[in-house]
Amino acid sequence: MEIAKITLATASVVYLLLLVGSVSAQNMTNETMMSTNMTNATGSATDGALAKVKILEAIKSLESGDKTSALVELTAAQDVIAGESAQAKMHFNEGMKAFSGGDSNNALVHLKAALNFLG
Repeated sequence: MEIAKITLATASVVYLLLLVGSVSAQNMTNETMMSTNMTNATGSATDGALAKVKILEAIKSLESGDKTSALVELTAAQDVIAGESAQAKMHFNEGMKAFSGGDSNNALVHLKAALNFLG
């Protein structure tokens, strides 16, 4: 009789652990799916906003003469501007060419134009 009680108690604990684990796994799956869906739904808007922020930061850095920070910001913007309008990309690329050539003034002109096309 004593063995039956222990076996039943052990089986109950195992069942409870499996049940809790299953519920936790389901919750994690639901959270992951929600997060993925939210990212997909807002991806392009987020990329455009991030590109705008990075370009603004690059402009501030260029205007203050900090070319190292400008390069960091422009590199980050380059990663997210790909899905934006052709005009925004064209001005951004021209700004990058000017920046690479050491022409901060033309870089600023084109980066500000790119911002206008980002909205």
